[in-house]
Amino acid sequence: MAFLIDTQELKPGLIIFRRADVKHRNWYCRIKVPQTDRYKTVSLKTADIDAAKERAFDQDSDMRFRIKHEVPIFNRPFSQIAKDYADFQKERADAGQITKHRWETIESIIRAQLNPYVGTLQINLIGQDRWERYPLWRQINGKGRRDRDGKDGRVSTASIRTEMSIFRAIMAYAAKKKYIGEGQVFKGKLILEKVRREEFTPEEYRKLHTHARQWIKNAKRPAHVWARTVAYNFMLIMCNTGMRPPEAKNLRWRDVAFRDDEQGRKFVVLHVRGKDKFRNLVAAGNVAEYLERIRAISKATKPDDFVFTGSSGKRAGVLYRRLI
Repeated sequence: MAFLIDTQELKPGLIIFRRADVKHRNWYCRIKVPQTDRYKTVSLKTADIDAAKERAFDQDSDMRFRIKHEVPIFNRPFSQIAKDYADFQKERADAGQITKHRWETIESIIRAQLNPYVGTLQINLIGQDRWERYPLWRQINGKGRRDRDGKDGRVSTASIRTEMSIFRAIMAYAAKKKYIGEGQVFKGKLILEKVRREEFTPEEYRKLHTHARQWIKNAKRPAHVWARTVAYNFMLIMCNTGMRPPEAKNLRWRDVAFRDDEQGRKFVVLHVRGKDKFRNLVAAGNVAEYLERIRAISKATKPDDFVFTGSSGKRAGVLYRRLI
């Protein structure tokens, strides 16, 4: 670095130097953090070379003590570490390791929820109690989706679980970067119960069927008939397979296999993949009918083509959200 002058190496990984960008003549030391590519710079607050060397060795010993006893080496506010974490996730999104939506969710939660809660605190002062009190703070200070009357609802358990998982991920990132000790990373399961989505009742499912068929008949343009037919059969496929939205987006015709069991009954096997995970879904024969309805009107029917597409044959990015 250009502003380092009068540099002297005291031992591998430990140097002292003066700064060209300041008026005083005091010395600084720079210490390499063992087993990482990071350095810690400390002002030695003396212009005397002998005193500077002695204090530099003291700082080096202090770092090794901290590492041995898992005491934080650096001191940073939570908001700064959270920003570093979000920037790292953006790099992963740019590289295709995670989706852009995932990075945007992380950045939004940090900015809107976690920073107001602990952003100004030094990260080494954040303990298990802050983690455990987060749901109460969030429910008191947060607002959920508005109900039909326009009133703000309670923050959902699912939202708080997601936010707490990101909170813990930032602490794990801080430990990896030596800002905190491993023992400071929140342990144990999330203290909120896992959310179970409500299923359709038989009456609701029949109502969906009835309404959707009439909905297609009421379409005034061929393009609308096409879109509503695909959306309707998409809903039926999702209801009858348990397929997740990321899996549906990735589904290609080569992933669909029609089979017969020993009694001659037809069933469908779907080889689906979501976020770096693969699994097989087995569905009843009626799913084959829904898939064939889509294939009959699709412009994308080759083995490598996506099953759920727009009218042009390109993959449906939002899976007919507005139509549904």
